[in-house]
Amino acid sequence: MVTGGCCLRAGEPVMGVASGYVRAAGGKLRVPLLRFPGAVGHATSRVNRLQNDDAYAIQMLRGGGGGARSGAVLYMSLFDGHGPRGKEMAQSLAAGLHVELVEQRDRGLVRADLYSLLERYYKVIGGAYWQKLYRNRQQFYDRFVKNCHTKQEQVLYDSENLGTRMLFDKWGNLIDKNSLLNEAQRLALYYTFLKFDLEKCCGFGSGEVHDKGEPSGGSTASSVFVSPWDEYNSGSCNDDAFFVEPRGLLKLVVTQVGDSRVLICDSSGLAHNLSTPHHVTSARESQRLDTKVREADLDAFGDARFLNNYANTRSFGDLPAKIHGLSAEPDIFSYLVGNTRDLPYSERSKLQFGGDECFVALVTDGVSDLLVDQEIVDLITTTVNGRGLRTATPQLVAEEVIKFIVSIAPKHADNATCLVLRLSNWGNWPTLDRTGAAREALLING
Repeated sequence: MVTGGCCLRAGEPVMGVASGYVRAAGGKLRVPLLRFPGAVGHATSRVNRLQNDDAYAIQMLRGGGGGARSGAVLYMSLFDGHGPRGKEMAQSLAAGLHVELVEQRDRGLVRADLYSLLERYYKVIGGAYWQKLYRNRQQFYDRFVKNCHTKQEQVLYDSENLGTRMLFDKWGNLIDKNSLLNEAQRLALYYTFLKFDLEKCCGFGSGEVHDKGEPSGGSTASSVFVSPWDEYNSGSCNDDAFFVEPRGLLKLVVTQVGDSRVLICDSSGLAHNLSTPHHVTSARESQRLDTKVREADLDAFGDARFLNNYANTRSFGDLPAKIHGLSAEPDIFSYLVGNTRDLPYSERSKLQFGGDECFVALVTDGVSDLLVDQEIVDLITTTVNGRGLRTATPQLVAEEVIKFIVSIAPKHADNATCLVLRLSNWGNWPTLDRTGAAREALLING
């Protein structure tokens, strides 16, 4: 269940495939993920709001049906609610999105399932956006599911700078760093997100008719899925502890709906953003929505708003805006990260971030609105440098990030949440604080 903005108790595995515990030592040891401070950190605060509308989930998703490639996946997700029902939406997503994802993944979805779901959107929600999407459903499927390879739309990097997509391990085995998800996995993500939004968040699961103008609410959703690239050599066939002491490369899949940020710290201590926000000022989102000037007005703070009301152009819920194209279609990004011991030195430069990354951090906009990416990463690394590796666990640094935000937050600051996942090179960044002076100024002026 969800309490205080996070999944505090996962209980037993749901249908045998989702659990809040990590199994180690051949299944003889079970450790609660939310009480595993040396590997996973999590902290949240309402800051200066009356209630905390943020929620998060940390789960192990296990494969169904057996097979060599049905090992465990570490799932971490942030949900930032907004509106009258924002807290309810965020908690519902934290409690149920991963359950729905596992169920749909194991169903064996086909193209027709997504077509049928898009038809439901067209008939139930209505509007020109969903009519156009359903009419062009084949092109939509081919672009974002069948042929995407999670990099085709490539919104993070210029296509000229991608470099080769192939690299080789020390045994000469070929690794395709871009095709880390297959068609069935991408279909499961798209279908699950859209289905959960329509049925659970917008309330059309039981066939009732809704007033699209009634008070609503919504939530963003930013998630990471971590699994071993080579399950056999990682040892994940025997337990879930592949992410505790990774022996090889990891597949890192990021899904984005909204504007929370997913950051990775490379071996040099540099911050890299793994996702892009869905704001009306984005050229890509403006093209998707065919946004007119009247639909992107500025609010009293000078921020652009979709339909003069919504900060994001993609979210779960927000039923009144669904007819205008505000949707829960996820952006999907995939990366190859982690331990490079099995890669020749000449191959490491082909990895997106050079390999041997240090940690992944997920933060809501209550954090990223006050600190830039490098400041967040430097706050974590300097805390570890100052406290030492034995004391400064991922749990402690996540709490320190939130404490810092609370100390500098203005009167109407948003809720703040931070999740931290330790990677193989944790603690081995340079002893360098690139943004220390800027953070000190924030403390003084705050």
